[in-house]
Order: sequence, then structure tokens, then C-alpha cells
Amino acid sequence: MRTKYSLLGIVALSLLILISCTGCVGYMNEQTIECTVKDKWVKNYSSDSEYLVSCDDTVYKISDLLFKGKFNSSDIYAKLEIGKKYKIKVTGYRLPYFSEYQNINEIEEIGAK
Repeated sequence: MRTKYSLLGIVALSLLILISCTGCVGYMNEQTIECTVKDKWVKNYSSDSEYLVSCDDTVYKISDLLFKGKFNSSDIYAKLEIGKKYKIKVTGYRLPYFSEYQNINEIEEIGAK
């Protein structure tokens, strides 16, 4: 009986670690990418929304990141224009199983004066 509860505890702890790590994904793997914006849209949930951007056949999200001090997701989304080329700084990983996308943190239009 005791081993049954120990095993249950290990499984619960493993799940907790896995869930907390998927939340940390947005802060890792910083990259700078150049791409052309093909489309952008807002995905609405019952209590929240998510900004999504299609850029050279890859989908990215734009969301605030508390520990990076990034609270300007709406501004970044509004500045992106379809058909224009940007240098974007992204963090995170694409995890299709969790519907997780890399997060756009900074943008710079390429060729802008």
C-alpha cells in the first residue's frame, strides 16, 4: 500500500514539473530571425485571447512575459504589417502537442528608413 502512494506521489511530482517547465518555455532559446509577415490574427478563448502571426510558413505568438518585463504584446502586434519584412527576436519552442508557439519579443522592420 505504501509503495502505491509513493508511486502516485512520483507521478504527481513529475506531472507538476512537466507543467511548470512548459510555462518556462517562453523564456528560453532566444533567436533572431528575418521573415516576411504573411498573415496575423487573434485566437479567442472563452476568457483570453492570443495574438498569432504567420511569418514565412511558421506561426509565432505574441504574448507578455512577466519575468522578461515584456508587457507590450498589443503594441508589437499592431506594428506588424502583412507583406513587410522584419527582423524578429523570439524565445521558446514550437510544441505542437501543447499548442505552444515561439514568442515574438522584439521587431525591427527591415529596410525601414
